[in-house]
Amino acid sequence: MKFFSKKEVVQGEMFILAEALLWSFFPIISILTFSSLHPLYTAGLSTLTAALFFAVVLTWRRRWHEVLRRDAWRDILYTTLIIGVLFYVLVFLGIQRTTAGNSSIIAQMEVFFSFVILGSLLKKEKLSLQHKLGAFLMVIGALLVLFQGSFQLNDGDAILLVAMALPPLGNYFAQRARKKVESYTIMFLRSLIAGIFILVLALIFAPMPGPIELQNSFVFLLVNGILLLGLSKFFWLEGIHRIFISKAISLNAVTPFFTLIFAYFILGEVPEIWQLLGLIPLVTGILILSELKLKKWRTS
Repeated sequence: MKFFSKKEVVQGEMFILAEALLWSFFPIISILTFSSLHPLYTAGLSTLTAALFFAVVLTWRRRWHEVLRRDAWRDILYTTLIIGVLFYVLVFLGIQRTTAGNSSIIAQMEVFFSFVILGSLLKKEKLSLQHKLGAFLMVIGALLVLFQGSFQLNDGDAILLVAMALPPLGNYFAQRARKKVESYTIMFLRSLIAGIFILVLALIFAPMPGPIELQNSFVFLLVNGILLLGLSKFFWLEGIHRIFISKAISLNAVTPFFTLIFAYFILGEVPEIWQLLGLIPLVTGILILSELKLKKWRTS
């Protein structure tokens, strides 16, 4: 078992909490951007901006030679298709159709799908009764948020729920690529390829934005690309190098609480009773599941 020094643990916790704080703004900034820009253009331009961020990191770390590692390309392409394209397209489309609070809470279901897919379907880990209880609590919490006392499911919430099942598969291939190149090399190639692909989709299926729309959304795109899709993911990667992934997941569970608070002050979204009720079993389930020591599967 790997042991971390006290200094490493403190640094790791700070990185994860900083990532959680930054990422809590993701649905809020995205919703603000949608007022001027179509979700596909938002996703494409934000992802390309993130590619610029990781290009700077590659230059700083002097790792440009890793981009030429052909033996890692296939796994990088798989994770790019699954996470960089399918996942983020669904996420941006889903956020457009729901609230910031709901999107942040439903995003925690990525933990559930990761344990189910990596633990049961891919046979990476054996799930105990305790972990099945955690998964059950997460499902209960998600159902409270999704249906909110009725049998009508919001389209945006449904899209986001489907999207959360994709990262475990994409991260499976990212893990294989990580054995050959650094994480920020994977993130650079994924962001670059996915950004170009999504922009092509935007040009086909959405009207091209004019100068005024681009100008109005410029700051939000920079925040989304550099701080959220870029710096926050860098914080996550640095954090899980200093503390166990199980502890990182537990700390990251504070993200929806931050989102609910910031959405109230920035967007005027008042937290609903069903969101608060759903958070209780959902976060409890995360804390239970996080005790299962999975490998580093999360780079989304």
